[in-house]
Amino acid sequence: MTWPPLPSHPHPPTVLTAAGRWLRGIGATLALGMAMLAAAPAQPAVSMTPIAPASPLTAPAGASTATPGPASAGTPAAASSQLPAGAAEPAVTRVRLPADVGMPALTAYWFTPRETSVPRTQSLPVVVALHGCGGLVDMRVAARRAGTIEEVIDPAAALQSRYRDYAHWLTERGYAVLMPDSFSPRGKAQGICNESLDARAIDDKTRRADALAALRWVARQPGVDARRIVLLGWSNGAQAVLATIDTSRAWPAGTPTVERAVAFYPGCKRALQQHDFRLRTPLLLMIGGADDWTPATRCAMLQNAVQSRQPDARCRLEIYPGAYHGFDGTSELHVRRDIAARHGAGVTVGGDAVARVAALARLDSWLASPDP
Repeated sequence: MTWPPLPSHPHPPTVLTAAGRWLRGIGATLALGMAMLAAAPAQPAVSMTPIAPASPLTAPAGASTATPGPASAGTPAAASSQLPAGAAEPAVTRVRLPADVGMPALTAYWFTPRETSVPRTQSLPVVVALHGCGGLVDMRVAARRAGTIEEVIDPAAALQSRYRDYAHWLTERGYAVLMPDSFSPRGKAQGICNESLDARAIDDKTRRADALAALRWVARQPGVDARRIVLLGWSNGAQAVLATIDTSRAWPAGTPTVERAVAFYPGCKRALQQHDFRLRTPLLLMIGGADDWTPATRCAMLQNAVQSRQPDARCRLEIYPGAYHGFDGTSELHVRRDIAARHGAGVTVGGDAVARVAALARLDSWLASPDP
């Protein structure tokens, strides 16, 4: 994967990973977006974010990379969209989540900010991040690294690039991040995208149980603020987010609450068909207007249904015109015909550089807001 070159900077050079180059490259664009958001009038709960022609995602010459000042109460230490100069790689550990009755023990990846990146003056907020139907692990990379010292040195290197990039992006903003793997412990490391929806053994109920187990594990970790947990997911994982925060489902005793939730391009059909679906927590939905796998229209209908049942519910929907499924990634647009739910018709997937920057700016401001 090739990332845009970094601009010159008066500070001593810093060696960055691919994720770091991507994050630094879009840092100034995000900062500009944040400034525009701050100056703009209040927006409606549904936003059709205009997508301008694509432009290079590099910081303009002379752009500031100063580290943000101290965080206010309830805000991560690096909540600004401006990235800190020379941010350190997060510490990462592969962990095991205790098994619930009838469930396997899950493998998960625990990312925490380095002390040099985020001064540890307060307990860390946490993001529990749920992968999509393609799984958490890049199986080609995992096969090459199996049984080598590299697997011990950097256990997260075999994760799909989207998830590694987000882990770095979030830890640079002061979050700890837990990414549970729902598929590998069940013999489905390659994913379930090509399985019929009705035939999937790993369904919304299963993934909700995994999310709840992850929340309980997080709450037991030292240095973590269990009152500030964000539940975030992509596609199938975003659908699991909707299932997890549905108030019509019982909330197990001893499980910490979710402060806010984020769903990237979920399949909203099932929640829409559930006539008692209600939100337990504020929700940010982000989806491409051209998505032909999980159409935006269903999420718009779900938002309307929720707000008719819960007039005070905080449910924000961002639609990015012209963007497809997976718009926040970096892969080229292509058609997949192995998706069982589409019966061979094919779906378009791939990144959209400008939609990605706009979505990250929205996510950044929404996470930093004390009242999402």
